[in-house]
Amino acid sequence: MTQSFAPHRKAFTLLEIIIVVIIIVIMSSMILPRLSGSASREFTLTVEQVADVVLMYAHRNGTSNQPSALQYNSELKEFSLLTKIEEEGERYWDFDALANPIRLPSWIDQDALSIYVDGDLTDTSQWPITSSPGEARPLIEIMLQWENRSAVISLAPHAIGPRVWLDGRGREPLMPIDLDAQGRGQEEW
Repeated sequence: MTQSFAPHRKAFTLLEIIIVVIIIVIMSSMILPRLSGSASREFTLTVEQVADVVLMYAHRNGTSNQPSALQYNSELKEFSLLTKIEEEGERYWDFDALANPIRLPSWIDQDALSIYVDGDLTDTSQWPITSSPGEARPLIEIMLQWENRSAVISLAPHAIGPRVWLDGRGREPLMPIDLDAQGRGQEEW
């Protein structure tokens, strides 16, 4: 009786290693573009969310009898709409119940969002941008930067909503029209 022993392998062959490397390269070439595309979509979504908060600020400023404010907390990377609350004779700023704070994605730097009020860079972490109903509102510009993408959200003093430029393309703001000044005050709607 003869016993035959199969040789016992302790390593991979060169052909097996090459095949695994090729499979990894093919899979990574399919996955990496999707990952970078989702970050780009998330940046666009963040810009839209910040613009929505600015729109709510403009709406509150034009229609509410309570003061409202915008604040960016760079430590938390959180952009929020605030409203003035009064309890037991004390007045303080608190988050607006109808506008959740917008948290910037984790991969965006904390200094990627900057706020300009009437052209001056403003730190709103301690003192938010405030306005009271019937009071003149300043020009507010919010800039967001990430890699090669940029956005500017601009709220003119008498605009109904913000103007948004995303990567150099934008949409016009909603501006009030004085029909009497244009001689159209008697037109039917």
